[in-house]
Amino acid sequence: MEKWRELNLTAKYGHPEPEELVALRMVPKTGLVCGSGERYEIGHLRPDPRSKSRKLWWDTGHWGSDDPVRMKQHFEIWWCPVPKYDGY
Repeated sequence: MEKWRELNLTAKYGHPEPEELVALRMVPKTGLVCGSGERYEIGHLRPDPRSKSRKLWWDTGHWGSDDPVRMKQHFEIWWCPVPKYDGY
């Protein structure tokens, strides 16, 4: 099993590759965030197709895209690769 790694968008190896399927573990930094416990999401980071920027956006496929930089203001974020589902 893979180990959780802290999300660091400024380091080359501190984040998953774009389009790599990953799980995010989000731990609130304060009690002011909606819900008091940890939150988990499955999705991938992807660049904005409308621009040539290297900025990555968090995409779960059904809730739209979120800015990971803003998410890090409220959460400690950890990531772990997830194997693709093969249908069995």
